[in-house]
Amino acid sequence: MIVGNESFCHFRSIQAAIDSLEQQASNEVQTLFILSGVYEENVLIYRSHLRMIGLGCVEITGKRYAKERDEHGEPIETFATPTLFLGGSDLVLENIVVANTAGQGQDIGQALAVYAHCDLTVFRNCSFKAHQDTLFTGPLPPAPRERAEFGGIPLKEHHAHYRQLYENCYIEGTVDFIFGGATAYFDSCELRSLRHYENQPGYITAASTPEGQEHGYVFHRCFLTAAPGVSDVYLGRPWREYAKTAYVSCTLGDHIHPQGWANWNDPSNEASVCYQEYSLTYAEALRSQRVRWAGCIGAEPEALRKEQVFAGTDFWKR
Repeated sequence: MIVGNESFCHFRSIQAAIDSLEQQASNEVQTLFILSGVYEENVLIYRSHLRMIGLGCVEITGKRYAKERDEHGEPIETFATPTLFLGGSDLVLENIVVANTAGQGQDIGQALAVYAHCDLTVFRNCSFKAHQDTLFTGPLPPAPRERAEFGGIPLKEHHAHYRQLYENCYIEGTVDFIFGGATAYFDSCELRSLRHYENQPGYITAASTPEGQEHGYVFHRCFLTAAPGVSDVYLGRPWREYAKTAYVSCTLGDHIHPQGWANWNDPSNEASVCYQEYSLTYAEALRSQRVRWAGCIGAEPEALRKEQVFAGTDFWKR
C-alpha cells in the first residue's frame, strides 16, 4: 500500500491508509510505503504486524498540547497530544520524522511527538522532534500522582512486555524528552537537548521502569548534543522510584550537568533507582562530581548488550 500525492497512490493521508489496513486480517504482516512529503495529521495505529517505510523525506506533524482545551473547556492533558500513537506489536518504522510543533511555554505544557504503547517494535533512521515529553515509551505507571486518571488516547490492548529498539535515530527535547516504562534500547542515536523557554535545567530521561523489570533504558554508542547555549542538562531523573537507565559507550557534550542525575526532589528515590554509566567519552573529568547514589562503573557489561537485553527475541533483525 502506498501513501502520497501521486496518481498511483492508494491514499493521500497516512491515517486513511491505516484505517483501511485495520479492517484487514491483523495476523498478516502489511507494509505501508509513504512517499516524501509533509503529512499534517495526528496518526493513531492500533494494529500489529505492520511495516511503515518512509521514502525520501517523510515528516508527520501535529500540534496538540496538554493545555489545549477540549469541548468541555478542560485541558486535554499529556497523553492526548501525540502526533503518532502506536498500540500494537511486531512493528517496524523506518525513515520517518515525527514532530509535535506546538512549541513550549506555560500555556503549552507537554506535547508528545510519539506515544509508543507497543511491544517488539523497531524504529530505524527516525527523528522525533518536540520539547517537553517528546517520546513516551509505554507502559503507563499504575496510577497518576497529580490527578484521578491519565486520560488521553484509549488503550485497546495491554502487552505483557514493552520492548522497543531505536537504531540510528534522532531525538530532541527539553525536559523528560524520553520517558516511560519500556525496556528500550537506543543504539547509535543522537539525543539533542534544546533550550528550555525559561532556561531551566534539562532532563534527557524520566524512566518509570516497573518494579522487578530487569531493564529500563539502555543507551549504547549514543551522542548527547545540545543547541547553542544549553547547559545544566541531567542524564535522567525518576518518574517512578524504580527507574532504570544506563549509558554505555556514549559520547557526552559539555552541556551535561556534572552531577549527572537528579532525584526528582525526593531523596528516597536514591535508594531504589538504578542509574549506570559505562565507558563514556568526555565524562572522565566529571566522575568526582557525579551523585554518589548513581553507579559510575568501568567497562561495558555483557548483560547490557542488545542480544542480552532482548534475550529470547530477535526482532531487531527484521
